[in-house]
Amino acid sequence: MAKKKKIAPAKIKYDQAHPVISIRVNLKLKAALEEIKQNSGKSVGDILREALQVQAPSVKNSYSQGFNDAKEIYAVYVKCRICGGNLLLDHAADKTLAAKMLHRSGLVHTECINKNPYTYLTKID
Repeated sequence: MAKKKKIAPAKIKYDQAHPVISIRVNLKLKAALEEIKQNSGKSVGDILREALQVQAPSVKNSYSQGFNDAKEIYAVYVKCRICGGNLLLDHAADKTLAAKMLHRSGLVHTECINKNPYTYLTKID
């Protein structure tokens, strides 16, 4: 007869304070839960606690997510003349050069053109 493995008192106490729950769900609900886990980086326990409003919403990876969202909205890209790939203008010198080129090309407000179209035509270098 096999001996029973002795369980440490701390493990018994932990298991009593943190019981395991198990549920059955359909495939659609499981897929939705997995998508939430993947997109948020949260555990099923964190998702459950937030749903029950027992835990404040997690801020895990929030800085990176916010940075990436802002970069997607505000980053300036130009096409590489050699390969055609995106080239990120992220250095001050790149931004200054781009601003100068746009200024030289005659970039103006639409409202300014509508107010005085003749000034627009005479001021282009």
